[in-house]
Amino acid sequence: MRVRRRTLLLVLLLLAIGLLDGVLLLRRARYREESARLRAGMSTLERTRADAIVSAQTDRAELMLELMRRQAEGDDGLHLAISTDSSYLALDRGPARLRQFIVEIGPERRVGAAPDTMRVAVPRGLRALQRLLTARDRYELPAWVWVDRGLPVPGARADSGWVGPGAIVTTGGTLIYSLPTSGPLADSSYVMPGGIRVPATDLAAIRENLSSGMRVYFF
Repeated sequence: MRVRRRTLLLVLLLLAIGLLDGVLLLRRARYREESARLRAGMSTLERTRADAIVSAQTDRAELMLELMRRQAEGDDGLHLAISTDSSYLALDRGPARLRQFIVEIGPERRVGAAPDTMRVAVPRGLRALQRLLTARDRYELPAWVWVDRGLPVPGARADSGWVGPGAIVTTGGTLIYSLPTSGPLADSSYVMPGGIRVPATDLAAIRENLSSGMRVYFF
């Protein structure tokens, strides 16, 4: 009986994956058709300008990230450098790397429930360390975290330990946290969109070097 149930679950899972792939392929085909239709209605000059704008935006974003990386390397003060592409966090002083460890980057996506939704982006640029949290501190999580996880939003959205044994809040509201044992973030397969999850042991190892106002570079 158990074998039949497992087989049925496996078949259903494969069907769901196949259906999802089909939906994504259909959306991609529609996007390409719409893009081709719009481009067909443009003049040669308009198409050239559109391509130039897209290329310029891509080049500008890459240039800004490279400048931010170089700015971090030239910062002689103690600071944090977080690469969202290579998924690491480093404690640096100028070009000297004091400690580096792998982190998990929360995805970029639209969160919340319609019509109250918002786009959460992966952090970029220069921030500052605003708060250092311990396991005893209460930090209020946004309501969309519960919505994103398919959970009912509680009346009280803050409790001690919900962001792990240690966490960092930067200006701009970026949360750098470790895996908690309770609360909506207590799931190893889920990383808060727009947030950074770090190993608790590594965060504890650098904690004594962290202070309010310390510069945090995201690139």
